[in-house]
Amino acid sequence: MELQIAFGYIGALLTGIVLGILGGGGALLSIPVLVYFFHVEAGVATGYSLFLIGITALSGAVRNVLMRNVDFRLALWYGVPSLFSVYVMRRFIMPAVPDIIYSGPPFAIDKNHLILFVLSAVMLLVGRKMIQEEREETPNSTGAVDYKRMILYSLLIGSFLGMVGAGGGFLMTPVLIYFGRLEMKKAVGTSLLLVSCNSFIGFLGDLGGNHPMNWNLLLSFSGFSVAGVFAGVYLANFVDESRLKKAFGWFMLVLAAAIIIKELLR
Repeated sequence: MELQIAFGYIGALLTGIVLGILGGGGALLSIPVLVYFFHVEAGVATGYSLFLIGITALSGAVRNVLMRNVDFRLALWYGVPSLFSVYVMRRFIMPAVPDIIYSGPPFAIDKNHLILFVLSAVMLLVGRKMIQEEREETPNSTGAVDYKRMILYSLLIGSFLGMVGAGGGFLMTPVLIYFGRLEMKKAVGTSLLLVSCNSFIGFLGDLGGNHPMNWNLLLSFSGFSVAGVFAGVYLANFVDESRLKKAFGWFMLVLAAAIIIKELLR
């Protein structure tokens, strides 16, 4: 058991290192680590993940605010609907999902299965994107902002982040580029601010729920992750980000497949 916990904290450190080097994707690792090494229920682990994302995204958001890479007008338009949906998802909808969703031949699906299957789907999308290394294209910044689509997507992405506890930045940045007409740097900076706010609001939704928080685990895990972020920022000066991103993408695909197989067998 002690060896398993030690591996869990190594996983927490690696989560931060990935975030520090790549600026995203690492949060997806925190949930499997919490579930399989610390035996935290998937629904609770998603709430812990929101806390971790909030802390790491906040540091990046502050830096981008100082560099004036945040569009506060679009952050308000996008942020209010997403804040509403992520809080409602964490505070009301997820607690209302029954523990046993389906029970009958030849299998049973419970709430934890559902969360981990959806998380695996997100990991497959992120892994594919990292492997393909698609060229980032920014639409003409002089085009009109599509507020209707942006608000619609903000509601959907906020709900998705509230359910899975990860993947918000991966989904937000393209919306801000294509419907908010932001250049890449401002889209990333604005996305970090929104992810940070959404994550903390979602976590507050959990605090008002019925699950007690294991603060010793949450704070110690966060400490290792934050240390990993600083280490990752330093290591980023010595590694080939493109190769590392592809390698991490393949790792994501393998990990997602392993989670699916493990949950199906369980």
